[in-house]
Amino acid sequence: MTILTKSFEIFCGTGGVGKTTLATSRALSQASSGLRVLLITIDPAKRLKDLLKLTGDSVGEVTPVEVSNIKLDALLMSPEKTIQRMALKYHTPDLASNRIVKILSRPYGGMNEILSLVEVQMQFDSGKYDVIVLDTPPGAHFLDFLEGIGKIQSFFDQSFVELFTYLGSKTVNAGKKFGFGIINRVISGGLRKLLGYLQKVTDAKFIEDFIIAVQIIYKSKEAFLKGLSLQERLKSKSECNWFLVTSVEQGKAQEALEMKQHAKSFMHQDHFLVLNKCLEQEMSDWNPVDVKLQAIKTSLDSREKELKIILKQSFPVVLEFPEIMSLEPIEHVINLTHKWKTYVI
Repeated sequence: MTILTKSFEIFCGTGGVGKTTLATSRALSQASSGLRVLLITIDPAKRLKDLLKLTGDSVGEVTPVEVSNIKLDALLMSPEKTIQRMALKYHTPDLASNRIVKILSRPYGGMNEILSLVEVQMQFDSGKYDVIVLDTPPGAHFLDFLEGIGKIQSFFDQSFVELFTYLGSKTVNAGKKFGFGIINRVISGGLRKLLGYLQKVTDAKFIEDFIIAVQIIYKSKEAFLKGLSLQERLKSKSECNWFLVTSVEQGKAQEALEMKQHAKSFMHQDHFLVLNKCLEQEMSDWNPVDVKLQAIKTSLDSREKELKIILKQSFPVVLEFPEIMSLEPIEHVINLTHKWKTYVI
């Protein structure tokens, strides 16, 4: 089985299937081949932080790591840090200081998915990496990440064009105040209702801050709009590998099938199911004498084989990875890194 190297490699799956461990091992496997690799996690659980023993100061910063003499960079996604990088890159310092933007860029402020896409695109544009391996949030949160692309499109769609055009012509006017009356005259329907509602439940200062936030975001719109181009790259067979991770545990395979259905508009047909924690090899080497243990072996073996038959009917390629019997998480990663080498890169 040949897995071609592509610019983006996305790992997704439900919780508890070893998604982050497999993403890390894949990144190490790629890096061991001499590629410049960035491993990004947007999983809020920060499993990667524990796995690679990263410090709290490393959150949001690209951090060089070394595992078993293999070097790569890792990034624990931080919306706040992404905003700061955007402000620096696009010369919009107000983006990092505006209080509305700060609220929106909190861990659950509503912009996480959008900013994750922006971060991936900025890192790709830096030209520093051959491959970006992306560890996505588990389950439904992963679907939120995918929908983030649509959120960018919605935010910058036609209903905002008049507002951005108006504000764009005014951004050079230092000290210009945008009151509700002015906005009311230049925009239509939906946004006017929103500002009207905000005026009722908040104060005038909040309205002013909100409008200024929109103005600031407009000045940085290039970063957001570039995130849209990522959509086509992720859908492209030539630029992106998709790895949907599941395990042989009860119920996990069905969750994988459901995720595939939800993500079908994003995943191209050239994708991989990664079946983790397989026991078939261990079962073949285990020859218990006790009758009860023999029954357990038969049950485990038959259930795994039946599961593989079902999954291979639904996925074009199934990659099998064994259960690693070790108490040290990093040993799991190293062993799985070697396993990737059996799939010719």
